[in-house]
Amino acid sequence: MKKIHVLPALGLSQFFQLPFNVRLTCILPFFWLRCYLYTLGMLYFSAKVKESIKMLACLHFVLGGRTTSLNFYWYALKTFCGIFEHYLEKLIMAHRPFSEMMDFLRSRLYIQNRQYLDTLAASGKGGIIVTGHFGAVEYLPLSLALSGYKVAMIVRFKTEALKRELMKRASQVDVILIDADGPKVAFKALEVIKEGRLLITECDEFSEWRPHRECKVPVFGHETSRDKTLDFFYRRARVPALLALMKRERGRFNLSIDFLANGKEKVSLSHKAWTCLERHILETPYQWYQWKDAAIVFEGFMSRGNKNDNKKIQHLSASDTVFAAN
Repeated sequence: MKKIHVLPALGLSQFFQLPFNVRLTCILPFFWLRCYLYTLGMLYFSAKVKESIKMLACLHFVLGGRTTSLNFYWYALKTFCGIFEHYLEKLIMAHRPFSEMMDFLRSRLYIQNRQYLDTLAASGKGGIIVTGHFGAVEYLPLSLALSGYKVAMIVRFKTEALKRELMKRASQVDVILIDADGPKVAFKALEVIKEGRLLITECDEFSEWRPHRECKVPVFGHETSRDKTLDFFYRRARVPALLALMKRERGRFNLSIDFLANGKEKVSLSHKAWTCLERHILETPYQWYQWKDAAIVFEGFMSRGNKNDNKKIQHLSASDTVFAAN
């Protein structure tokens, strides 16, 4: 009976990265591995009922009355599947043969608005690449490296085994990974930018935001304290910044690039980055897997029955799917 209670006590990331699952990742074909992990994920969230309800409540709070009940449940299912797909990508990125992963990405990757990356790289002064917990973000550093760009990324590792494996693989393609829980993170980040690299960092980890006392940013229509971290990097580095998202599109990966700031203009990078990311989230909410964190941010609003007043939501496409075979 004790074992039944131990597994639900694990975090989702640790649960998916149990040694048995890692061993299966090394040997199973993608199709069967996906079926196994999706089933495992459904079992996990069946055990974590409160967590599942919070995520669904947040998704409904944000989407509001902008879709039918039937379509909402379809989007909710795809959101959970998007979370499972993320952990599939995390596992195969770390544990499948590295040459196999490089061939896999080369055959499926295309870059939208590549000229922004080329201009940034050609300057030789480095830059800031903002991303989020969106789509196939686990493939972002390798995708950029395979496309000829010198990159570094701030990463938070859930297990030591994952850290060792990813560090080893990153060194093979000249990617620098900076441990977010290590010492002198800001110093290391600024140093790699000075070396002419593109620094990748995420802007949507709400639990890690360093809130500004006065400045706010609208998050899905509700004002919350703005994160100071990105603004600090932007002010100190004085280099251009882009938003990069790895969108899953029918078995392929669209590395979508948006321009954010040129390094000279006095703007809040955290504000611009989140606003741009939010637009992509609202277009395909099932590709974002931070609904659990967002539920914590909106807990006060939801408990008071406040309605989300963000009206700038495009029609949610039902054609894009996370079920496409790799």
